[in-house]
Amino acid sequence: MNDILALPFVDLAFSVVVWTILLIFFIATMYWLFELLLVGRTPQSPLTYGLEDVEVRIMTIASEDVVQATVDALPDGLAAIRVIAERDISIQGATVHTVPEDFSCAATRKGRAIEWARQQVPCDAEYVLYLDEDTILEDFHGLPDADIIQLSEHPVRSKSWLAYLAEIFRMGFQFEQSTFPKFRYPLYAWGGGFAVRKTVEDDITWDVDSVTEDTNFIWRAFADSDRDMAFLRVHAMNQSPPSVREMIHQRRRWISGAANDSHLLPYRYRLLSLLRNAAWGLVFISPLLLVPFVTPVSVVFWPEMFSALVIFQIVGLFGWAFLGYWYSGERLRVLGLLLISIPIVPIIHAAGAFWAIVSPTTHFRVTQKVVPTEIKDKKVNDIVSPGTQIEQNQPAKAGVETVETYK
Repeated sequence: MNDILALPFVDLAFSVVVWTILLIFFIATMYWLFELLLVGRTPQSPLTYGLEDVEVRIMTIASEDVVQATVDALPDGLAAIRVIAERDISIQGATVHTVPEDFSCAATRKGRAIEWARQQVPCDAEYVLYLDEDTILEDFHGLPDADIIQLSEHPVRSKSWLAYLAEIFRMGFQFEQSTFPKFRYPLYAWGGGFAVRKTVEDDITWDVDSVTEDTNFIWRAFADSDRDMAFLRVHAMNQSPPSVREMIHQRRRWISGAANDSHLLPYRYRLLSLLRNAAWGLVFISPLLLVPFVTPVSVVFWPEMFSALVIFQIVGLFGWAFLGYWYSGERLRVLGLLLISIPIVPIIHAAGAFWAIVSPTTHFRVTQKVVPTEIKDKKVNDIVSPGTQIEQNQPAKAGVETVETYK
């Protein structure tokens, strides 16, 4: 203790800051290890409900070509395929429903469109499966018996290599999602592939103001301890952000929404969610932890323990990168690229989360999606497969066609 007090004030203040950051990282990492190693992944539940029990609803602003590719990839035999759009579009193989401009509710943007459809578009199926306009389903045959079913997310590259590498890295950490059905509250949801029992949806509704309507919905749903969740291991493939800038805005919305809605959680889950999101955002300034290794004078107390914990976290970064690579089924050279870029990828992945901590947002952002190539024989692998860049259609006029989407 005397050695600590003997540090100059600036060094002492710096030491407190970096130790606090490091301990937040350490707690978040240990909890992740607890989920995967002790709690364990949820076993795959049998498919109790067939395609005839599932109505697919695809949410879009007006992404006609992107939605058409998503619809064409869906299997035959579904109860219904409906496109919920903000503007009138034409889609073959699906019924298009346009949200009226004068419709008003507490929800905004995507949540508003979902809530309008819930109220106005009849559904006789047991489940509603929500997909983003660019979510391509592979090997989907039905759903297990649960109130809410989370489909596994599989990003594919659209334009930016750095954004795609950050998505692979995120998948390594998001591997924990398969443990969520074992917990009282899931910590987050991915709305790009998300099924809900229709009776549960009508009970909960989407009529709340949130920029993360999917996570908000499951947190409100699980206020009832009788509800249950399943995790379905299918390939639900969606485009990674087209640029680092768009990815940063996306992450900012995710963290802002989770922080704003955290009051829906019991105190222990609220604290856990906020701490983990803080750990995510603080990765952006994690290079501060390397300062004690390059300065000629020790500026941290307990330097040996500090060094050991920093090394532990660096090993964790490489571990999540490798796990994300394995999950994505990528080529070996992509793993090499990911490992080489590890000093940069976690930082840009965390930039939006850090921005949300400093300046949270309450708004959606319109971004752009590229249009997939034409589907051949309704085979998903003719469109995209893990590790394959989504090609862009070249319109007759100069320029590349892109489309607005919720983000």
